[in-house]
Formats: sequence, C-alpha cells, structure tokens
Amino acid sequence: MVAISLVRSSNESLRNLPRHLSSPTAVFVGATQGIGLATLRQLAIHTVTPTCYIVGRSEARVQEIIGELKQLNVRGTYVFVKGEVALLESVDECCGNIKGMLGEGRGLDLLYMSQGYLSFGGRNETKEGIDTLLALRYYSRLRFVYNLLPILSLAPNPHVVSVMAGGKENTINEDDLDLMHNYGVLACAHHGTTMGSLAFEHLARQNPAVAFVHNYPGYVKTNIFQSGFSWPVASLYRYFIQPLVYFFEIPFADVGDRQLFHATSARYPPLSASSKPEAQGAPLPQAVPVAEGIDGKKGSGAYLATKDSDVAPSGTGKLMTDYRERGVPEKVWKHTLEMLEKVRGG
Repeated sequence: MVAISLVRSSNESLRNLPRHLSSPTAVFVGATQGIGLATLRQLAIHTVTPTCYIVGRSEARVQEIIGELKQLNVRGTYVFVKGEVALLESVDECCGNIKGMLGEGRGLDLLYMSQGYLSFGGRNETKEGIDTLLALRYYSRLRFVYNLLPILSLAPNPHVVSVMAGGKENTINEDDLDLMHNYGVLACAHHGTTMGSLAFEHLARQNPAVAFVHNYPGYVKTNIFQSGFSWPVASLYRYFIQPLVYFFEIPFADVGDRQLFHATSARYPPLSASSKPEAQGAPLPQAVPVAEGIDGKKGSGAYLATKDSDVAPSGTGKLMTDYRERGVPEKVWKHTLEMLEKVRGG
C-alpha cells in the first residue's frame, strides 16, 4: 500500500509544480455528493487556480457546492454544467458545452467520473433503451471519455479517473454485453466493472498520451445505499448493517486524498510519459514505484487502483489474461462504439 502520509505529501506538492498540476482544468461527473465531492474539495485545497466544470442535474445543489469551494480556494473557477448523465444525448450536450466554454486549443487535464447508485430491482431502461444502472456505470462514462478525448489529448499529463470497482472484475456475457436478454443485479455490476477495465486497457493503447485509472475506493460512508433502496431496506441498512461495518469505513478526507493522488501522481503515468518529460505527474514519494498497468507492464497507461493505491492483481489474473489473449478488450470497445452510434443515430 501507499501510506496516506505519502499520498498527502504528494498532494501538498501540487501548488509548486507546473501549471497542469498546480492549476488544472478538470471535469467532474457525479461530484455533487460522496466520493466525487470529497475529491473535488481536495483538488480545490491543494491547487492554486483550478478550473472545475461540475456536471449535475440540480443547479441549486451545485451552486451550494461552488460556495463551499470558494471558501476553500477563492482563486478557483467553478462552473455548473447541467446534465442528466444517464442519457447519452445529455452527455453529448454537456461535452459540447464544456468544449465551448474551454475555447479552442485548450486542453483538459482531468476527467473524473463517479456517477451511479445502487439498486436491487430489475432492468429499468432509459428512453434511449439502455438500462439506467449500466448507463451510469459504463456507457455514459465511456461517452464522456469518447467525446472529451480530443481535448484531453491536448493536455501535458491528462488523466481519466473512473471510480467504481476496479480490481473486482468478473465473468461477462460476451454475447449480450448490454444485458438486453440476461439482465441481473450481479450481471450488471460485473459488466459495468469488467467492461470498464477492458475498455480502458484498449483506450490506453490507442491514446498513449492519456492515462486511465479505474479504482475501487473501498467502503466509504455515503448515502448511496440509502438513496438506492426503498425506506424499509434503507432503514435496515442504516440501523443494523452500517454499525457493523463502521470499523471498515474509510474517512472522507482519506478517500478524497487518494483520489486526487490517482489523478495527479507520476505513479499512474500515460503510456507515452517516459518519452515526454513535460508529461510527468507529481514526483513519486520515496520508495513508491510507477504502477504496473492492467496488462502487468509498468507504466502502460491503464491502471487498476485499490483503496490503498496499490495495484489490483486482477489485471494479470486468469480471467483478464484470457480476455486479453482472445481480443475481448477490442470486442468490448467495438460494441461500445456501436451502442454510442445507435443512440446518436436514433
């Protein structure tokens, strides 16, 4: 593990580093509460003049957050971007607005995504014909990536960070990737996680100037369990289950620090960083090496990060190795493009 003291030391150095680290431009999706908000706060605290585009449904809620961020760092620029991120057409609109506000020629340093909720219900399709949970866990995230890759590629050290269950990959149905015919709660979780990791591995090879981090934050006390369930189940969780897992909880400040570390540290470099000195992240703390990528190669551009900022071993495990050897990352990305085009065309 990377000690939290080393993580904080790295974050505290950001103010004294080149502009892409001291004054980054970032897009946050799913940061109106929970882990995303904790990360946004740490970014405001540890940087000089950040520019943050905050995507959300409620302008009132985001303006409340902006007021808090201004207290943490008055020199930052914080912008509300309205969007219903379960809908790909809304994601397209968000991305278009962000590009317009950024202006031609400006790069994006960070795309951070943590949208989602929990549900034990059945398939619930959006008006675009995609299951809502799978849209939030996978398709909308990859739509943001796809749309924003051109401006990410303009930045010196761009990172895409997706918070879900990196390292928890499991078997997926290769003949029903969108789960149109074989939907289930576990299948949805497995597909969102595994397809996300496979897509990131493929994208890192195709876009060597961009780093991709899929991480598992551990158990953090948020309202995701309560907001996704009916009141009897939510109450059961709150009064009986939550006290049992109290000692396993990760403090908000810690998880925010680690997420910022994943987004800025030289531990998770783009594939091309070794040949581009200007593309380096925050210098590595003593005895902390460059991470191995999903494919087991050091610094290969796509990473599975654990709650302790370690490298999850699943990337080189039997399942992912088999998928890699059979070209499943490419198959998943082809399917993704087909789905995105289908929605756009519809």
